[in-house]
Amino acid sequence: MRFMRYNQMVTMEQSVPTGRIGRYVVQGELGRGAMGVVYRAQDPTIGRVVAIKTIRIGQFSDPAELKHVRERMMREAQAAGMLSHNNIVTIYDILEETDTVYIFMEYVDGETLEKILLADTPIDQQLITWILRQSAEALDYAHARGIVHRDIKPANIMVRKDGVAKIADFGIARVQSQSMTQTGQVLGTPNYMSPEQIAGKSVDGKADQYSLAVMLYEVLTGEKPFVADSLPTLLFKVVSETPAPMPRMNPTLSPQIDEVLQRALAKSPADRFSTCSEFVRALERACNSTPGWRTLVRGGGLTQPTQDIQPVLVQQPVVNRPVVLPPAPAPVATPVQPKPASEINWGLVAAMAGGLVLLGAAAIGAKLYFDKKQAVVEQPPAAIVETPVVVPPATPSPAKPVAAKPEVVKPAETPVVQAPQSSAMAVSIRTTPEGARVIIDDGKAPPCTSPCLLELPPGRHAAVITIEDFKTEMRIFNVPQDSSINVTMEKQKGMLAVNSTPPGATISIDGAENPQKTPALIPLVIGKHTVTISMPGKPTQTQSFEMRADATITLDPNWAN
Repeated sequence: MRFMRYNQMVTMEQSVPTGRIGRYVVQGELGRGAMGVVYRAQDPTIGRVVAIKTIRIGQFSDPAELKHVRERMMREAQAAGMLSHNNIVTIYDILEETDTVYIFMEYVDGETLEKILLADTPIDQQLITWILRQSAEALDYAHARGIVHRDIKPANIMVRKDGVAKIADFGIARVQSQSMTQTGQVLGTPNYMSPEQIAGKSVDGKADQYSLAVMLYEVLTGEKPFVADSLPTLLFKVVSETPAPMPRMNPTLSPQIDEVLQRALAKSPADRFSTCSEFVRALERACNSTPGWRTLVRGGGLTQPTQDIQPVLVQQPVVNRPVVLPPAPAPVATPVQPKPASEINWGLVAAMAGGLVLLGAAAIGAKLYFDKKQAVVEQPPAAIVETPVVVPPATPSPAKPVAAKPEVVKPAETPVVQAPQSSAMAVSIRTTPEGARVIIDDGKAPPCTSPCLLELPPGRHAAVITIEDFKTEMRIFNVPQDSSINVTMEKQKGMLAVNSTPPGATISIDGAENPQKTPALIPLVIGKHTVTISMPGKPTQTQSFEMRADATITLDPNWAN
């Protein structure tokens, strides 16, 4: 890779197809980002098509500081340019002019994984597995040479039309950090950043593994493991919370798949897999042992249809209630007085006997039908046998011995149990502390205040739980598998950023020493706090403040003077 300097340049705001950047002829604009513009260009000497990425470094007012950034940037870009791997976008050249850096890299004829994930249909399982395998091998190759990407995300993974994956922007994340840090901005994409990056600690290849796992979590569930309405809340979640179990978002995923992802998403790098390839191999084994697993489109984890599971119902007391029969009527208690044999109407007897046989057969048939349709209802046979006696003909006629038949079918109609009502299951919802408002399925079910008991139909449901001064919780559960939901609410928090010059100072919060040294990013519950920052031989700095939800408070003592 060569380093160049040219006098004739086009500014990064330009995107005219006839412009030039150095000797490269600009053919058009490929995209824009926070750092600048990406162009498609051609080297007229050899006809090679390249992509040119622009990076602004003009935020530095101190010439000495700017010089240091340029030197550091060149070293990083040179290291990235030494990477030669089929699944890494190659860097050809780099040049800088005034306040802009131009990086010339391999042009990939394809689209980003980000664009693929925006489609209306979920990505194919074999394709995402193939992309992950290639990406993991490329990352391990770079890590073995001491180079960490620091910004793995779907937008930085290119997929050629033949399915070959290419990781872009190697080395550029470090280049960007030199500029972004000085202006107080956050480097990288916070949703995909590892906890150690957010805390300002040194990183190794396991930071890229974490980002790869975040990306895969999103592919499998349709949702990122951590989302928030504000940057402080998001950063807090990344450094302190555990992602929701994946089967809650996508029931086709097994606990084995979730276990692999949760390990790769561990807060401590030491708890993750040793390499990215080891992580992907473990994932493939878990997927192979989970028949029917599938990916979801973005947003699919929260838009899966409720009641999509139809389990076998267990017996519930409310089911028997609608089929309780009334006591036998008076005719059963007042038997007919016997008559002399000469007065007995034997035709009537025969007709009644035949009627009873038919009644008994009809009752048995009704019970068998009822038992088949409602396995959970156990109707006593005695009640069914007695019911035909309730409505005998008042004055049976020998000429019409079957007059009682219309009444015989009545017992078969009695089991008209309203199935949708009887299939509802009781779900207990408790929170700590109590008194939280619970909304089920966006208000489709009546809200309640915890602790509460709700009757919900079988299937998949989503509960949103809120209480003042505590962060909103969400639970996705399945009925009847989950009959009891217990949620421990967490107080809302803000973020405390503590820096010092020189670094390495001790931080004490409300009288307790924090294990982190400066620089540190520490989540704090809302309320009043007192922070003490100390360093041997330096005056102790103490400050009291009230932390508010989603706020960021920065303390930065300077002992250099």
